[in-house]
Formats: sequence, structure tokens, C-alpha cells
Amino acid sequence: MASGQKLADLKGDTELITTFAVKPDGSHLVSASRSMQLVVWDLRTFKIERTFKARDSHILAMDIDATSTLVATGLADGTVNVWDIDRGYCTHNFKGHGAMITSVRFHPSTENLCLVSASGDGDIRVWDLKQRKCTSVLKSHVSAVRAIDFDESSEIMVTAGRDSVINVWNWTRKSLIRTIPVYESIEAAGVLRIDAAAVFNSQKGRVVYSGGEKGIVRLWDLDSGEELFTQAKDRNAKHTFVDVMYLPQSGNLCAVTNDQNLLFYSVEAQLKRVRQIVGYNEEIIDLAYIGNEHKHLAVATNTEQLRIYNTDNLNCELA
Repeated sequence: MASGQKLADLKGDTELITTFAVKPDGSHLVSASRSMQLVVWDLRTFKIERTFKARDSHILAMDIDATSTLVATGLADGTVNVWDIDRGYCTHNFKGHGAMITSVRFHPSTENLCLVSASGDGDIRVWDLKQRKCTSVLKSHVSAVRAIDFDESSEIMVTAGRDSVINVWNWTRKSLIRTIPVYESIEAAGVLRIDAAAVFNSQKGRVVYSGGEKGIVRLWDLDSGEELFTQAKDRNAKHTFVDVMYLPQSGNLCAVTNDQNLLFYSVEAQLKRVRQIVGYNEEIIDLAYIGNEHKHLAVATNTEQLRIYNTDNLNCELA
């Protein structure tokens, strides 16, 4: 991330990648494509370590547990599977959802061994891996749930979706604490670390971030539901967010836009953008260096925005 240089291309089976996840220990990446194959990549060598068939439906959602042992997959036919990553076999097969799976998330506790899944009809199910059954069905959302996350205590669960609300749940009682209306279709949401969220003056330091159709990151007080911060949209920006990932080690939020860019925002600097990586340039029409030292490169494409690259770290600004 410091240099902006590309480390590797992971070339799969030529089919469209539908989802992927990285082990918490950082050793492997698991990807799924429309060929319905799960591929395990070794991130030290950037080579395929193993592949295995992922049932008979496309995988739309994925999560890896805290021990880096199990990967959960959510399928288009409403099925949820759990796989042993290193051995390549299915350990659990859960059915009960009435629509395609839109999000899956393991509970952070390695003792509980619980998995949460959500579907396009808004239903949320809690699966006990030890008992091999659904223990709770949570109903409050009325549209696809796109995000599931837990606070640091693991006692509060946050869900958000395309019905324009964030729901806060008591994990022990499996009951709804509050609903936060956000008035935009949400594609991503999560809970910030308490130490990182201190700059936003939350009552108890518990802050939820959200991102979606407006193309900005917004922060909410988890306990009161109050909106704490609304990000100003970049000049000339017309994007929406399709995902926002929290990177606690660097203290950044990484937003993925619908025009295939990665935007990095510093939480400590109150969501100031610190980096932009352009994933796709369309057709390049012309380019030229700017300045005598050639530290910036201007690129004109068949879009209406001019792209200015820093040649040292490939950070890009849109003009």
C-alpha cells in the first residue's frame, strides 16, 4: 500500500469472480467464481493451493472464521455451506432461507461457533455449528441485508441493507435494540474500534459506519442512533459505493466504487481521503507528464474526468 505497486495477478478459471475472503492470519485468500469453484490461494507464493467444487449454485457471499479454519459461503439458491479450508470438504449444509444469500458472518467468539446469514428477503438466521441447526430467525429488515458486524464485546450485532436502515441487535437475547433510519440504500456497514472512534465524540465510543448509493461514508452513534459525521462528497464525483471495508491495522476505511476505484479514508483524520487507486481507466485517449520533475501524469480517457497520477505511489486524483 505504501508504494501502490501491484504485487500479483491471481489468474483463475476465466469466469467472473463473485466473492472472495482473506484468512485473518493473512496466509491465504479464498475466491469463488461463476464456475462454482472455490479456489484457495497461497498469498506468500500467489499460487493456487487447492480447489474444490462448491455445490450447484453460484456463491454470492463469503466469510472466514477467526481461527482461519472454516469458510462460510452463501449461495444464490438460499443455501449456506461451511467448508474446512485446509482439507477441502463441506462440514455443514444449512437450508431455510427463502431467497438468495446476501451476507454471511461468523460470530467473533471461537467458543460459540455460530454463523449468521442474511438473505434477499430481509431474513437473518443464526446457525449453531455444534448443534448443526438454526437457533434463531431475526425479522426486521424488509429488503436485502448487505452487512453484518459485531462490536468489540461481541454482544452487539449490527445489520444494514437496501431498506435504508441499520438495525442494532442484542446478541444474547437475539432481540432488536433500535433501528437507525439512514435514508439511503446501504451496501456496507460495520463497527469501528472504540479507540479509533474517539475522535467523533460518541457517547460510549461505539460508532457504526455506513456506505451506499450516495457514495459517501456516514458515521452513526450505535447507542443513540444520532448521525455523528457525514462525509463531503469529492468534487466531480458521481460514484456510488458497492462496499466499504474497515482496515483496523491501518486505521482506514476502504470504499469500493461502482466505477471500480478504491478510496482510502483515514478514520483518525475524520475520513480525509488519503489514497485513491483507479481500477479501470476505460479507453485512454491521451497522456502527458505535468511539471519539470515528471512527478505527475495526466491521463485523458473517454470519460469526462481527467486523471492525475502521482508517479511515486500511483495515487490518483480526478479532475
